[in-house]
Amino acid sequence: EDEACAASARGEEALCALNALQLKAAKLAADGGEDGDNAEEESDACSAGLVGQIRAFAPKCFQDCPQMCGPLGQAITQFMRHGGAAAAKPVVCAHQSQFGCALHGAAQHACAPLIQKAAKFGFQLPSSTQAFRSQCR
Repeated sequence: EDEACAASARGEEALCALNALQLKAAKLAADGGEDGDNAEEESDACSAGLVGQIRAFAPKCFQDCPQMCGPLGQAITQFMRHGGAAAAKPVVCAHQSQFGCALHGAAQHACAPLIQKAAKFGFQLPSSTQAFRSQCR
């Protein structure tokens, strides 16, 4: 997290971090960086741009489920540029098999910190495959 965000009041910390990510996304887009629509290799998609930064919250999750990196980049782009969770949901639901990895076996435990962090940004992620399917109907 940014030092300015760490100095914020506890309730404002998530909003500060979201604002910082939005500014970074806008800068990357202006610089021709993270597009969200490009066909990067999965390993590059996991370590580049905003996905690379998010990976720091749960690195084992991304080791266990590298197939979700590309779709996560697309979902982040939609979230940041086009209206938050409502804009990201169609991307997430279109890639249920990739994101579903985070709900099974060792990956479920490894991805829990990422799911908790997403909730702080207003994006409630399901904790089971059944809940995921229901959320995407």
